[in-house]
Amino acid sequence: MPALPPPPAPPVHRETVVFAAPASPFRRIQLYRLVFDVPPTLTTSPDRLAFRRCCCLAAWVCGWLLAFAHALGAEPPRLRFHLPSGDAADTLAEFGRQSGEQVVYLVDNVRGHRTREVVGQFTAWAALNQMLAGTHLIVHRDGVDGPISVSRRAEIPPPLPRAASPPRAVSSRTDLSDVVVLPEFTVSSQTADRYRAADAISAVRVRASLLDAPSSISVLTRDVLDDLAPIRIFDVTRYVAGVQEGRGIQFQDRMILRGFESNGQRSVDNFLQPADADNIDEVVIDRIEITKGPNAILSPSGSPGGSINVLTKSPLYDRQRSLTATLGLFDAQKLSVDVTDTFGAGSPFAYRIIGSLQDSRRYWSADARLRGRVFAPMFAYRISDRTQLTVKLIGAEHWIFREPLLILDPAVSAQTRQPYLAPGLSTRSRNGIQPWSHVGTHTADLFALLTSNLTDILSLRVAANGRYYFEDSVQEFLATPSLTERYNPMTGELTQDTVWTLDPATNTYVPTHSPFFDPASVPVRGDKQATRRKTVNLQTDLVGKFQLGPVSSQTVAGLALSRQTNYGRGVSGVLPGVDLSQPQRRVVPAWSSDWLFYYVTSFTNWQAYVNQRVGLLQDRLQLTGGLLHYDTKTRSLNRVSSAPPGVLDDEKDMWMASALLKLRPNLSLYYSHSTNSTPVIANDVPLWRDGVQDEVGFKSEFFNQRLSFTAAYFEIAQTNVTVPNPDRQTNPAAPEQLVSDLGNHGYEFEIVGGLTPNLSAIASFSQLKMRDALGRHVRAVADHNAALLLNYRFRAGRLDGLSLNVGVSYNGRRAGDSPINYTPLNVVGQTSFFVPSYYVTSFGASYRWRDFLFRLNVDNFFDDQGYLQQAGGRVSGTGITTAPGINVKASTTWNF
Repeated sequence: MPALPPPPAPPVHRETVVFAAPASPFRRIQLYRLVFDVPPTLTTSPDRLAFRRCCCLAAWVCGWLLAFAHALGAEPPRLRFHLPSGDAADTLAEFGRQSGEQVVYLVDNVRGHRTREVVGQFTAWAALNQMLAGTHLIVHRDGVDGPISVSRRAEIPPPLPRAASPPRAVSSRTDLSDVVVLPEFTVSSQTADRYRAADAISAVRVRASLLDAPSSISVLTRDVLDDLAPIRIFDVTRYVAGVQEGRGIQFQDRMILRGFESNGQRSVDNFLQPADADNIDEVVIDRIEITKGPNAILSPSGSPGGSINVLTKSPLYDRQRSLTATLGLFDAQKLSVDVTDTFGAGSPFAYRIIGSLQDSRRYWSADARLRGRVFAPMFAYRISDRTQLTVKLIGAEHWIFREPLLILDPAVSAQTRQPYLAPGLSTRSRNGIQPWSHVGTHTADLFALLTSNLTDILSLRVAANGRYYFEDSVQEFLATPSLTERYNPMTGELTQDTVWTLDPATNTYVPTHSPFFDPASVPVRGDKQATRRKTVNLQTDLVGKFQLGPVSSQTVAGLALSRQTNYGRGVSGVLPGVDLSQPQRRVVPAWSSDWLFYYVTSFTNWQAYVNQRVGLLQDRLQLTGGLLHYDTKTRSLNRVSSAPPGVLDDEKDMWMASALLKLRPNLSLYYSHSTNSTPVIANDVPLWRDGVQDEVGFKSEFFNQRLSFTAAYFEIAQTNVTVPNPDRQTNPAAPEQLVSDLGNHGYEFEIVGGLTPNLSAIASFSQLKMRDALGRHVRAVADHNAALLLNYRFRAGRLDGLSLNVGVSYNGRRAGDSPINYTPLNVVGQTSFFVPSYYVTSFGASYRWRDFLFRLNVDNFFDDQGYLQQAGGRVSGTGITTAPGINVKASTTWNF
């Protein structure tokens, strides 16, 4: 393949308004054949068939879409324009939407200049020049395929009073005479492609180019969320390398990153949130940044597999108003509104109001519901040309049906290729679980962010977050017998319907047939719990950027305080056994007056960090080192037992180091070492959970940053890993947590961005080897995963305004449960079953007509259903899930 010319030097970061992505289409396209080496674990027939179907579908779709791109992209298209005359601040935005061009301008520079009406078919360049004819605005394009810049002539003063804006930057561009610098803690509004952002802030809370970040960071833009219409975050993150589905698909936004389950932990606007049971609503999300591996600064006590950082929407100094209604077969029925604007022309104040209501059936039954509502008022104030304050309040409530009753057949073993349910259980029924069984959450998050450019080289960020979380869940759990005594002591294999007891006379273990459950009376219990968390977070960061001759320097230092008080308590309720012949029978529990559990916990964490980057050889070699000091006092009291409180009053240092070499302006190699550590109290015992990772990789960008390719190899480990004990679901006396050490290594590949100006893609493949301390597969973690998402937009002709997307994700074979460590005869417990590989498909289409946008989303369009899709144990309550069938959702958005 001929060598690509190096991309132009990256522009100075400026506050701009950017619409759509690419500029001109490609002249020629070359399609290369991708050869798949089927891993040894995919040699069984069902796995190989699923993997081939996934690859064939991806290749077929990719081939057709590339053919369309080649056919339509031969010459610059003539597009249909209907641009009214008006203020350039409004008409340039409309030009960007109708042309799909990337248009860069400062709103205050163009406001007050009146543009001409343009109606008819033109090339984008001709339409823009006709539109600006007679004004004092000039147009410039950076390169053949770069963005279009619009500015006013240097000698022309602004026609309206200027609103306060961030500080100016010196530029050698005479046609961009009045540009502004973004705060170092804010991502750029400019996107290289609608599927690809060029920067992120999730490394050390400071904006950095993804090409210059010495770690694996994936960014999912708002356009990706809009195309996929997700119910939960994983519906979007499934296309990112190294991300897998966590146990259960109902709540807690559970995901697995590089083999480690997040258990609901995520960061929102750089603040780490604990393992709460709520799902963050997509209506408030602006972008999602995923950092792979431990991150001592952004998430010092998070998962070593990586961090999910959700960046929420903010007020805009530009009027945007939309109302969206969604209908579907299940997990749909939603109404949302999003309104943002200034308080007047030239005002330094802006607001945003976001709201949504949802009440929908779930897949299993019409009376299994999914309900939610969100209200999020936001406010921004440009205090001066260097300082801005943003305040957000995000309130949400969710009511989610827990899950149906599911139990594997006793005959299912590790050798069973397709695990199946016990007789009498349906894959599309509540199976006797009451419709009142639900997880209910009520949250209120207050964010305040002050950013200021103190000088030309120093920037300050002061941020605060207060979070109130209340969970009032009423759930129905299985009360089947413990599985601990049903492992064969001689082999370590689970025998679900057999109990092994020691015969004192012979000193041998004797099997006794004992059915795990009776279909006419499956034992269940009620569980009513209340959890309340109050959390306060404070952060302050200072960044200095210096140029010392040929050496560049960036120093980031910060302090953080996190304080939380929490209680969790619950009571059990007596319920009659479930009769599988009468699954619709309604009953209510008789609640006990005694606490089943009652924990009171609190922590106070102090953090201080410094991160230093030094650039040598004109920044071709970048060396980075960071150190974080973590001081915690964590306390846990079990009020049900007489045990003294568990206290961890300790401190720990974490560090990270990296080296990045830019072989070319668009190609970088890097190595990084990173750590983190979490203070935990497991089973009333204080512990430090340490994570460490070594990673080496390379990154490249093509087509003026529109497309990126990354590859990474990593080795990662964690000590004192705690997971909920599946035996606890059926035996309240069992330990609440299982504790073990985990190790993992693997590699990842990811392609993100525009293959052509019309065709965008996300493609990923990951392979890892995750094993526990005894060499066993870790439940719910697959060794192989792959995904492909394609989007094609028609920008000319009769199909102008139509957009199509198709996605497929593949998950490999996974262990279905966590067995006991050792039998009484010191034999290692064996995994009792494996979840087979599977793939999930999606299709979407949208069409824009005037002020309306119509969308159609079809999930699982092959209607593959009923198979075991995810599991953390053999019974409900451990994350076991069967695949739902096809889901069709249609939505209409009115931009008013």
